[in-house]
Order: sequence, then C-alpha cells, then structure tokens
Amino acid sequence: MAEENAAAEAANKIKESVEKRKREMAEAKAKKEAEEMEAYMAEENAAAEAANKIKESIEKRKRELAEKKAQKEAEEMEAYMAEEKAAAEAANKIKEGIERRKRELAETKAAREAEEMAAYMAEEAANEGASEAMKRRIEERKRELAEKKAQKEAEEMAAYMAEERAAESAADAMKRRIEERKRELAEKKAQKEAEEMAAYMAEENASASAAEQMKRRIEERKRELAEKKAQKEAEEMEAYMAEENAAAGASEQMKRRIEERKRELAEKKAQKEAEEMAAYMAEERAAESAADAMKRRIEERKRELAEKKAQKEAEEMQNYMAEEKEREAQQEKIKRQIEETKRKKEAEKKALEEKQMQMYQLSQMTPEQRKALLAKRLAEKKAALAAASADASGSDGAADKNKQLAALKLAFVEAKKKGDQEGLKKIVLQIKALQAEAAPVVQQVTKQEGTSAIAASKSEQASKYTLAQLRARPEGLDHSKLESYLTDEQFRAYFKMTRLQFNKLPKIKQDKLKEIVFKASN
Repeated sequence: MAEENAAAEAANKIKESVEKRKREMAEAKAKKEAEEMEAYMAEENAAAEAANKIKESIEKRKRELAEKKAQKEAEEMEAYMAEEKAAAEAANKIKEGIERRKRELAETKAAREAEEMAAYMAEEAANEGASEAMKRRIEERKRELAEKKAQKEAEEMAAYMAEERAAESAADAMKRRIEERKRELAEKKAQKEAEEMAAYMAEENASASAAEQMKRRIEERKRELAEKKAQKEAEEMEAYMAEENAAAGASEQMKRRIEERKRELAEKKAQKEAEEMAAYMAEERAAESAADAMKRRIEERKRELAEKKAQKEAEEMQNYMAEEKEREAQQEKIKRQIEETKRKKEAEKKALEEKQMQMYQLSQMTPEQRKALLAKRLAEKKAALAAASADASGSDGAADKNKQLAALKLAFVEAKKKGDQEGLKKIVLQIKALQAEAAPVVQQVTKQEGTSAIAASKSEQASKYTLAQLRARPEGLDHSKLESYLTDEQFRAYFKMTRLQFNKLPKIKQDKLKEIVFKASN
C-alpha cells in the first residue's frame, strides 16, 4: 500500500505539473491575444475615423452640389416663368383683337339685316293691293336681295376666315418660339447636370479608391496578425505535445510498476484469503448462533453506505446545477451581445438607406416642396425636444421604482423557497403599492404554485415506490418517466427542485438529471 500511495502521489505530481503548464500556456496565449486584439482595434478605429472623414467630405460635397443645383434651377425657373408670362400676355392680346373683330362683324351684319328688313316691309306695305305681276317682281326682288345678302355674307366670312388664319398663324409662331425656348433651357439644364454629375463621379471615384486602399491595408494587417497567431499557436502546440509525450511516457512507466505491484499484492492477498477462509469456515461452524447479530451489523453498514451515496449524489447535483446556471448565464450574455450587434447594424443600414432616399427625394422636389419639408422637419425636431424635456423630469423616479420592484421580486423568490407565508404577503403588498401592473404576475405565480401543489398531491397519492425500487426498473412502469412515481418530498430531496422547475428545464437537462438520480447502484 505504501508503494501504491507513493506511485499515486508521483502520478498526481506529474498531472499537477502538466495542468500548471497548461494554465501558464493558456494565460500567456490569452495575454498575447489580448495585446494583438488591442492593436487590431486601434487600427480598426483609425481606419474607421479615416473612412468617416472621407464620408463626411463626400456628404459635404454632395450638399454643395445640391445647393448649387437648386439655386440654378430656381434662376432658370424664374426666367422661364417670365418668358411664359410674356407669351401668355401676347396670346391674350391677339385673342382679344379677334373677339373684338368678331363682335364688330356681328353688329354690322345685324344692322344691315335690320335695314334690309325695314325696306322690304315698306315695299310690302306699299304693294299689298298690287297685281300678280307686282307680286312676282317682289318675289324676284326678294331673291335678288337674298342672293346679294348671301354673297355679302360669303365675302365677310372669307374676310373673317382670313383674319382667323392670320391670328392662328401668329399664335402658332408664338407657340413655336415658346417650345424652342423650352428646349434650349432643357438642353442647358441637361448639359449643366451632366457636367456636375461628371465632377461628382470623379470625386466619388477618388473617395472610393481611397476607401479601397484603406480596406486593403486593413485586410493585409488582419492576414499578418492571423499568420503570426497561427505560427505562435503551432509553436506552443509543439511544445505542449512534447511535454504531453514526456508526461505520458512517465505515466505509462509508473502504471506498469503499479500493475506489477498490484499483481504481487493480489497473489499475496489470494493466499492470505485462502488461509483466512479456512480459519473462517472453522469459526463459522462455531459462530452460527451469532449470525443474527452479524446480519444486523451488515444492514446498518448498508444504510450508512446508502446515506453516504445519497449525500454524494446531492453534492454532485448541486455542482451540476451551479455549472448549468453559469453556462446559461454565459450563453445568454453572448446571445445579448450578438442581438445588440445585429440591431446596431440593422439601425445603421436603415439610417443609411433613409438618408439616401431623402437625398434622392430632395433632388426630385421643387423649391416650394423643399421649403415645406424643411418647415415640417423643424416642427418635428421642436416637438421631439419638448417631449424629451418632459420625459426627463420623471425618468429618475421611474428608475428608482424599477430597482425597488426588482429587489422585491428577489425577496419574493427567497421567501417562497423558505416557505415564509407572512413574508410573501408583505412583499406582495409592497409590489402592488409600487406598480399595479405587477399584480397579474404575482397572481399567475400563485396560480402555478397551486396547480403544481395539486399535481404533486395526486402524484404522491398514486406513488408507492422508493428510489431503490425505481432504480431496479420494475416491470409494468414507464421507464422514461420514473420521476412521476416519486412523492413530492422524494422528488425535492433527490432532484433539489420542485416539479414545476424541473418541467421548465430543456429535455436534455431533464434526461441528464434523471440519469444521475436513477443510476443503478453497484
């Protein structure tokens, strides 16, 4: 036994030295990685600052071009509106002249027709008693007057049509001049926009090339750091493997010596046991009357071993639960960091898209629309500032109430674990006083606890098995749900939690706990 202890101590020392070396290498590696990460972050920050400066210069240039473009468009629009006004005035004058001429012709025609009708009526009045020949002459006179009237109307209509054609040709000429002026203005505007776009594209290309150079330098630096890191890790791994091989050789040699010593001790033990068995058989024949006392001592020893085993399993369960909680906390922290990074990237992307859309919409707006949009944004900013100033007054009180509410919730959980009903009632009243919305949460928790208590009482009435019996996997039971055959007290004693807490765990954790609790004893 002394040699086995010495061998075990030597193996433990070798193991401790290997573990110590591993820790030292891990600490050195972590330190180097932290230094490299700091250098990389410094370079990243410098690159980001340079990119931001380039971006700001581009945005400034865009604003200047937009302002110049808006100013030029306003000047051209004013000149165009003046020309349009002059053309409209000329067209109105021509139209008024045509309308006046029409009225004059209509008045002349009406006067002439009235005179002819008066003469005709006079002739009719003087010749009512005339003969049939006179009547024919009157009819012929009527036809002559009608023919003259038609001829005169045709001449006047021809003159009117000539005047109309002259007015239309003048209006067409004015319209053509207006269209030509519009085309000239559009061509000038397109030419100016093309020149401005060419200048802007030249600036964009220059900034893009600068950003691309910065990106290439950052990528080269990343590759250098990655190569250095890989080289260092390879060297450290080689050194670690050499130490591992040396430790493994020493451990293997020590193992062989231990095995040889075990065989020697086993042979001696077998020989000694044979001698003792012979003496024991002699004593057994003489000590049959003391069998009952020996049996009681064996039962007591079994109970002691079972208690020790249960205590050890409980400690293992506590350690496992602590490790699980720590692992879950780390995973939740990493998940929150990932979600925060995603939200920031989405917000930056959305802000960039909105800004580009606003710039495009601004370029498509008229000066009046730009003025209206500017007035609207100023009003929105004023409203936001007023709302922020109003919210700032009550933010401190809300934060204090949230802290108090969180502390009361923790106290509620602790009191529930201890079974302090009076403390629970006081805490619930304090929570209701701080925040009325917390009442449904407390009611839901109380309801869940009541439901779990009813289910636990039913399970306790239906269960008739001990942990030892369930570990033996008796027939007729569902071996995948052995925990359902335990009473509520047994479940809390072996699993260190209530059934409600156990049911909230993921399936893989439930299976792991059941494997530990219902593992068959050897």
